[in-house]
This record gives sequence, structure tokens and C-alpha cells, in this order.
Amino acid sequence: MDPDVDRCVFINELGNPLGEEYTLAMAVQFWLGKCGKKGNIVKNLSSSMANDEVAKNFGCNCLKAAVGESNVAEKMLQVGAIIGGEGNGGVMLPNIHIGRDAPVALALVISLLSQYAGTISQLKQSLPQWEIVKMKVAIEKDVDIDPIVHNLAEEWRRKGATVTTIDGVHIETNDFWVHLRKSNTEPVVRVIGEARIVEEATRICNEFMQQLVKTESK
Repeated sequence: MDPDVDRCVFINELGNPLGEEYTLAMAVQFWLGKCGKKGNIVKNLSSSMANDEVAKNFGCNCLKAAVGESNVAEKMLQVGAIIGGEGNGGVMLPNIHIGRDAPVALALVISLLSQYAGTISQLKQSLPQWEIVKMKVAIEKDVDIDPIVHNLAEEWRRKGATVTTIDGVHIETNDFWVHLRKSNTEPVVRVIGEARIVEEATRICNEFMQQLVKTESK
């Protein structure tokens, strides 16, 4: 848990972190599976596709919100979500309260593990497998990055990708997704991507970063 107790990351039996993205996925698996709850799930745009697949396995929808706890909470209230959160280890359970809560995440995941005949590593491997990569590219202060990102979004929309623009640009295909988002605190664009294997996610993020830098330099 972090100091303000709103995020939770699990360590496996070998002493290695599972990755913060899987805290929410395991919580959703327990809430929909063992508890049999049905309803909408909400995550932010930069959170793992594992949540979408877990929700789909139980006949539920996983909806996307802009990054930030307040944005996820607002979306959860709008759609009457039964669980939600962010891929930073933050789980939000309306039955308790609408904010991120590490003890809630701990209770849900430990309850899931207590009913699983295996280790926590095996539990993670039983869930949909995705690998997320988080990068950033520096942008000159006098460069307007918005048209550049917009053009990339239109290019991928023409290719048939699902494009979401509620918070930067989120491009989703059957094989990967990438989220391009300007930082609010430094002159960079955050490039977050996910694919089935980490090498592919890394390649995708690097390609988008190169396009941003190449276009910027023209």
C-alpha cells in the first residue's frame, strides 16, 4: 500500500511484484465471479485490457473514463458501476465508498486467493494476459502537439481502430492499444501502450514516439 492508502500492489510468493495493473483485474474477477455481481465496470483509459476481458467473461461491460480518480468516480456514478478503478493499484467499490481504497483492494484480492487452489502467481496467470509499457517523449515548449496527435488519431481511425478523445487520444485495435496524453506538469507526452507480450507493447510505444518526434521536427 502507498502512504495515503489508496493504492495496493501485490508481491508474489517469490518476492516479485505482480504489477499494479493486476490489482484491479483480480478485484473485478472476485466481485463478478465469486460474488456473482452483474453490472458496469469503469476503468481509466490507461488501465489494462485485462479488466475488459474479465468483465466480458462474466457478461459485463467495461467502460472507460479519463485518467484521474475523480473522473473515474464521476463515470461510475453516471453508469451505476458496481466496481471500478485505475491501473495504478486503485480499486473503487461503491458498496463501501466511491474513492480508491487499498484495504478494499486487499480484502477483495485476498478473498479471491483464499478460494483459489494455487499460488498468487498462478492466480495471475489464470487471468487474461496483457503487458503494459509506459513511456514519455519530450516536446519543445513552442510546439503545439495537439494537431500532431489529432492527425495520428485520424490516421488510425481510417485504419479501423477505435479512437477515444476524452483525455488525449486513445487508439485501440484487436491486438493492442496506445494512449497519447500530454502531461499537466512537464513538457512531455506520455505514451502508454499494451499488447499480449512486452516486446510488442514496447515496439508499439516506440513507433508512436518516433512519429511524434518526426512530425514535430518537420
